[in-house]
Amino acid sequence: MAEQQTTRRLSAILAADVVGYSSMMGTDEAGTVAALREVWQETFNPAVTARHGRIVKMMGDGALVEFPSVVGAVECAAAIQRAMTQRNLVAGVPIQFRIGINLGDIIVEGDDIFGEGVNIAARIEAIAKPGGVSVSASVRENVGNKLELAFDDTGEHGLKNIEQPIRVYNVVLDAVLPKAAASVRGSGTRTKGSVAVLPFSNMGGDPEQDYFAEGIAEDILTELSRFRNLFVIARNSSFSFKGKNLGTQEIAKALNVEYIVAGGVRRIGKRVRVAAQLIHSTTGQELWAERYDREVEDIFVVQDEVVRTIVVTLESRLQLAIANDASKRDLPSLAAYECVQLAKKYVALHDAPRAMPFVERALQLDAEYAVAHAMRAATFYVQYLGTARADTLDEMAAAARTAIGLDDGDSSGHALLGMALILKRQYELAASHLERAISLNPANATAMAYQAELFLRNGDFAIALKTMDELLQRDPIPATWHWEIRGMVLLMLRRYQEAILAFSRQAHPFWYIHGYLAMCQARLGHLGEAKAEIQKLLSEMPEMTIGRYPEIEPFRKQEDRDFMAESLRLAGLPE
Repeated sequence: MAEQQTTRRLSAILAADVVGYSSMMGTDEAGTVAALREVWQETFNPAVTARHGRIVKMMGDGALVEFPSVVGAVECAAAIQRAMTQRNLVAGVPIQFRIGINLGDIIVEGDDIFGEGVNIAARIEAIAKPGGVSVSASVRENVGNKLELAFDDTGEHGLKNIEQPIRVYNVVLDAVLPKAAASVRGSGTRTKGSVAVLPFSNMGGDPEQDYFAEGIAEDILTELSRFRNLFVIARNSSFSFKGKNLGTQEIAKALNVEYIVAGGVRRIGKRVRVAAQLIHSTTGQELWAERYDREVEDIFVVQDEVVRTIVVTLESRLQLAIANDASKRDLPSLAAYECVQLAKKYVALHDAPRAMPFVERALQLDAEYAVAHAMRAATFYVQYLGTARADTLDEMAAAARTAIGLDDGDSSGHALLGMALILKRQYELAASHLERAISLNPANATAMAYQAELFLRNGDFAIALKTMDELLQRDPIPATWHWEIRGMVLLMLRRYQEAILAFSRQAHPFWYIHGYLAMCQARLGHLGEAKAEIQKLLSEMPEMTIGRYPEIEPFRKQEDRDFMAESLRLAGLPE
């Protein structure tokens, strides 16, 4: 047999390894093998082939690849890790790679490769982060600015069986080079509150499911567009990136947006998994991500239910992200839109004194900004909850009417006017505005919660509880005051222990929460605990009496007002 010829050449070597392979095999051998086979065939191998790489060897838990171009090697690694991030959002068996790349002299013997150039790649892979790509200094120097990727210098590392320390860089996936960032700044400021919904990936590989993945993304885009305080990029722009191997920051740059919504869909038999994530376009940080698993009976019902759930959660996370960005700047430098978002943040904390200056500043900048008038109504509502003053309630109603006078299509304005009318005991008119709010924006969680309160005040406790349960299902981390409404419903249903648990989840309780807790404890026979809650109530509202308390609570039926009065009497509130 003739001896194999041995040669040397300079090559870029990529070493990849599956994180936690042994543990995965021990937990689910068959599932792991099947998942890896799919990853090699559908993700890894095509990425290598597309960049003219050669797979030297495949192990069960890794691969060694040679590239004629160092740029191709890094581009391939980034593409693989991005694709794996998307896949793992919906995959039954999540898989992560560590990838290391080195440019060096190698020994070629037949189809195999050896030498220090290979060893360094393997050692760098071993210190890479799960889901990350690490490269040697020789790779970093040769890539230069040829790719829109940033590199984080981690310093020199002593690698096993490598004589000299090696400087290692981590590839910052989806980061934009300073040069590119400068061009973004030069092209104009990104629109505040702007978001692009990208086409969702069909992770199952079945072309027939493309319509479902696309439908999910289209519906999310449509529902987000109903929120007046968000600027949602049109479908024809955001969907033009379908099938293009670009990072989220590159897409955000092209669309000039602050936030990106991305996701994927996988259908297996009668189950479907939908995953979504919210990404900050400047930092590339994942601000929120969630998976939703559903049984498929009617695919369109599932699509509608999942979309509504995603949008309710997504909108609140978007608003928080926008407010957090704005909070880093001084008030005079903020746009009206940013002022409203900061006001909303403080309203959620029940801090009306901190919210109102931002509202007033927004209206100084734009007196006809309907969303700002709606936020003014929300701020007066928080003031009313803390003081129970009738004039504050009048201010709330007036601000809400101004909002819908400027924009009758503003769901928030109708919702807040509906709430003010409940408190004024104008129940039919309140119902009309709340129905209008929900028809304008079915994903408006605040309007849904106010409608539940209307059911509560009308004495329709079962419907109120069903409404709150549906809302809490849609948003597993809701505004804490949603628990307050649920607690009131449970109290009126005489489910006292459950009501106590609900009230305890209120992060910033007003004085009346102590009254509700006192009623629950008294009805359970815990009179000591009831009296302690009454003392807390009186420390905040010293003039409160049994005669006045039911007057503030807008229950429609006399029997419900009597139940409250009897409960407060039992708890020890003065007559």
